[in-house]
Amino acid sequence: MKFTEREMTVAVEAVAARSFASLPRLIRSRAGAASWDDLSRGARYPHLAAAGELVLPALADLPERPTVGATPAFTDEEYEAAVTGVLRSRSPEGTDDGSRRWRKTVAGAAALLRIAVEAMPVRQDPDALIVPDHL
Repeated sequence: MKFTEREMTVAVEAVAARSFASLPRLIRSRAGAASWDDLSRGARYPHLAAAGELVLPALADLPERPTVGATPAFTDEEYEAAVTGVLRSRSPEGTDDGSRRWRKTVAGAAALLRIAVEAMPVRQDPDALIVPDHL
């Protein structure tokens, strides 16, 4: 699916912030901050890069949904199909064996993708763009 740069940025930031918040307090304190807002831009970068490696290709693999005035809605199967392709391309041979571990990995990645899509701002209609008179 095609997303704007702003939508993808918000999605990656939401996933990075959620994953940082889920870290144990000891690890967060070693990072130098107790919350995402307390992190410096340099300290945020590794978390943003890691989130982007999974989220951005999976966002591109989602089916096209022209939604205006709302965030796009997808089924669980669509989320899982999008992340399965990304995980297969990044994993060594034989990882997708249908095991419980693989299913849990796909479910976790699909949950992160759902967080990313739900964090996106409401989509605007590009055809109904109103330019103010003073421009």
